[in-house]
Amino acid sequence: MPEQIASMERYQTQLAAVVGGEEQARKLVNRALFFISLGTWDLVGNYFSPPFSARAGQSTVADFIDYLISEYAKILRRLVELGARRVLVLGPGQLGCLPVELAIRGRGSNFATDCGSEIQTASLLFNSQLTQITQQLNRELGSDIYVAANRYTIAYNFINNPDAYGFTEASVACCGQGPYNGVGQCTPASNLCSNRDEYVYWDSYHPTERSAEAILEVILTGPPNVISSMNLNTMMAANTET
Repeated sequence: MPEQIASMERYQTQLAAVVGGEEQARKLVNRALFFISLGTWDLVGNYFSPPFSARAGQSTVADFIDYLISEYAKILRRLVELGARRVLVLGPGQLGCLPVELAIRGRGSNFATDCGSEIQTASLLFNSQLTQITQQLNRELGSDIYVAANRYTIAYNFINNPDAYGFTEASVACCGQGPYNGVGQCTPASNLCSNRDEYVYWDSYHPTERSAEAILEVILTGPPNVISSMNLNTMMAANTET
């Protein structure tokens, strides 16, 4: 992420040369939406990485999440220094329910609670702390610059009540192989579902387009318990040229 911040700094210099100066570049950056997805790979691909995670041997998951949040807070502060005035931060979803996690760890008989409880708890904790740090940063700045979307809560309904959202399959990926189609990548040799719109997951990690659209709808219009301190429609309507 420091490399992405460095890219943002270079972009602003290049933008100023294109749009007629630093003032015009600043206005464009002020009005832009910065979207950041955090936490998923830190947990799935790092702390809970099978078959053995060196990180898990170094700290508890709570300590690891504390460390992550403190580092991401530095990044979020730097974005504001660079002119960001609308920052949407998306936390991890139902990580224990990902097809790749189900393929590795399996699940019990209780559909609603047996999606890898340890990694689920970690995702819930990360989202909670992400919301808290964005609220703290907003208080420090005296402005609602940061909005945190709790993807864990958003995805809960899709996973545990898929029929209500028009999905017929919330565990097995549309494209893949092995248990839950959660092994390896989607390739021409993979199993492929007949209608991806009925599936929550496209491959072992990623949502289908329809699932992503459903998540976005909640981000755009959702209530404070899933997106704090305001939904995206409200944020984008605000005057941010400061």
